[in-house]
Amino acid sequence: MPISKSSTKDNNKEEIKGAPLLWNRNNIVFNHPIEDVYTAALPISGCAWIDTKDGYVLIDTMVSTDAGKKVAERIKGTIKYIIYTHGHNDHVRGASVFMKDNPEVIANKYLADRLDKYKRLTKFRARITAQQFDVPEQVAPTNYVYPTISISGEKIIKLGNKTFELYTARAETDDVCWVYVPEIQSAFIGDLIIGSFPNIGNPWKPTRFALGWAKALEKVREKDPQYLFFNGAGMMLKGKRVKKVLDANIEVIHSLYDQVINYINQDVPITEMIHKVKIPEHLKKNAHLKLLYSKPEFFTYNVYRWYHGYFDGNIAHLLPRPEKEVNNEIFDLIGDSKKILNRAEELYNQGKFQLSLQVIDVLYLAAPENVDARKLRIKLLTELGLKDYCLMSRNAWLYYINKDKEFLKSKGIDI
Repeated sequence: MPISKSSTKDNNKEEIKGAPLLWNRNNIVFNHPIEDVYTAALPISGCAWIDTKDGYVLIDTMVSTDAGKKVAERIKGTIKYIIYTHGHNDHVRGASVFMKDNPEVIANKYLADRLDKYKRLTKFRARITAQQFDVPEQVAPTNYVYPTISISGEKIIKLGNKTFELYTARAETDDVCWVYVPEIQSAFIGDLIIGSFPNIGNPWKPTRFALGWAKALEKVREKDPQYLFFNGAGMMLKGKRVKKVLDANIEVIHSLYDQVINYINQDVPITEMIHKVKIPEHLKKNAHLKLLYSKPEFFTYNVYRWYHGYFDGNIAHLLPRPEKEVNNEIFDLIGDSKKILNRAEELYNQGKFQLSLQVIDVLYLAAPENVDARKLRIKLLTELGLKDYCLMSRNAWLYYINKDKEFLKSKGIDI
């Protein structure tokens, strides 16, 4: 996941740039990595089509119909099957352009439920997509192609000179389906690996299944593939590197998972736990575990949510009043917005940006029209974003910076 690391200086002010993913169909990279296998890749989306001499099997369908059309132009023959590795939009949204030959569409039995959910949550998903990916907030099309064959467990399909072994799992989603083709010793695993720290935890999305994810990768490893197609199918590993990368991903998942479980058993609050759970030292510099898309804090929250109820052990949080109401009471006790601003500034100058952000939040929620609070929040979010190259958090900082700038602009203040 490429991340823009650049910052610009203007009148001694630093600004962060977002970490957008380039979805433009013209940026597709096509490849023919091994005999009978063809791939297409965008930074966030990929697909593969396999020639069986009796038609093609297409694995995933790209992030949009525009991108899908570019791929369809490259496929010179009949598509007999489409296999979804899971139901995220960057894997299923391009499917409609591949349907002229009426292929069977195969997916995990839970994938149809996911597509139904997306249709119900279009406005919410437009909002969180804008926050996560630094793209305009607009409702995406929901003209999905639903599976014609739904599976659970294992299924084998034979076509021409190829065998396709399909395995379902719970990992990034509950509707994973990865594929092994023994004749070419190739595994097509969707997003079970993404080339960076595994996406086990997303602040905007439902729970991911950490232990199931590790087990799925262990089963992939048992196949001893010589070629591993991942991140959709736009990236490939081969030879000895396959096992090394599988080993690293499996180990880091088990390590962080075990740490979270241990802290849950010790009744450690989640706000402390996210600072305690660490990647093992010998894996911190692993090139395939860089924190480019997710991070250990997100992983920790994710596993915690799966095993732990919302109640964190603080009895005041069992049936809480709205946060804004509580902050109003705190603000009234302090009685002076300047005290809050001054303390937040002190923390800012000490480099305690997150703590300062949470202090200024008392004023922000009690008095959202306060211009000084907005200005300081922009400074804090900028500092948090400048050294954060994880796509999800970096774009979140930027999203709220832009929201505050829009507010200030509406007041005639250009910043």
